[in-house]
Amino acid sequence: MNQIHAMRVFVRVAETESFRRAAQQLAVSNALVTRSIATLEAHLKTRLINRTTRNLALTEAGTRYLEGCRGLLEELDRLENALADSESEPGGTLRLVASGALSLLSLTPLLDGFRRQYPKVKVRLTLTDRHVDLIEDGYDVGLVTGFVAPSQDLVERPIGTHALVVCAAPGYLAEQGVPHTPEQLALHAFIALPAEQPNSTWHFTGPGRRTEEVTLQPVYSVNSAMMLRLGVLAGMGVAILPWQMVADDLAAGTLTRIMDDHRVDDPDLKVSIVYPNRQFLPAKTRTFVTHTLEHFSRSVASADAAAVPAAAQTPLPVAGEMSTSLHALRDA
Repeated sequence: MNQIHAMRVFVRVAETESFRRAAQQLAVSNALVTRSIATLEAHLKTRLINRTTRNLALTEAGTRYLEGCRGLLEELDRLENALADSESEPGGTLRLVASGALSLLSLTPLLDGFRRQYPKVKVRLTLTDRHVDLIEDGYDVGLVTGFVAPSQDLVERPIGTHALVVCAAPGYLAEQGVPHTPEQLALHAFIALPAEQPNSTWHFTGPGRRTEEVTLQPVYSVNSAMMLRLGVLAGMGVAILPWQMVADDLAAGTLTRIMDDHRVDDPDLKVSIVYPNRQFLPAKTRTFVTHTLEHFSRSVASADAAAVPAAAQTPLPVAGEMSTSLHALRDA
């Protein structure tokens, strides 16, 4: 028995004082109205309506039940209307987790634009460089870099890839010299992400589109992109970092870009937006995903293409939704 439907039928019968008029207003048959009332009374084990061939009247129990039904159905209608309003105009708190490497990419313009467009949504942002489980940790959406493991719980939509640059502090280069090739880079103190990898293989495309591969053994590694940036600023060695993270340092001269005739090829350093794989997403999540894809396609791609020198450019295409679903987030 659909008790909510039966309660609505009972209220309409009581208000119209007629099975026939109730059926007409509800656009159902007389038999369905009669059956609904009978089923409801059997469920409650109580007679609600006294019937005669000419009229009907509520019993004492029916009168009390009518008052309760009206209050419950009014509250239910209010709740459904409130949810409908929230779906048409997103609201509530959006819990967003993002890779620490993205903090200087475009998160502030992205979130500022979103908040201006959807002022009823409160954004709670967490920046992290650790492994995150989006579902278990209770996040609505994630903006991540690097590898993401497949699962049926999450959907990944790729935003693009980082533009990477090789850089070092001027003081370090004055003492140790400037590497011009990947082979020379391997002789320098290399600092890198992540902390758990003893060494890493990097691919470079040099002049004449010649691809070179080199294994770099970090003398210092840390699982925080911001700590890595501070390390290279302190002169600890050479690092490969997202251009967006060190653009201000390069412009100020506190870092120097090296090997600018080589492009760093790292297919793993992609940027993706991930969110739960559900049929009905909250409006706040759905609108943020759409806003983010539009923001990155409109702003980030054009800004990177205009600002990063040609040898460092890595395309930032906006792709369609991937069929692969994802479970855990891991930042490169």
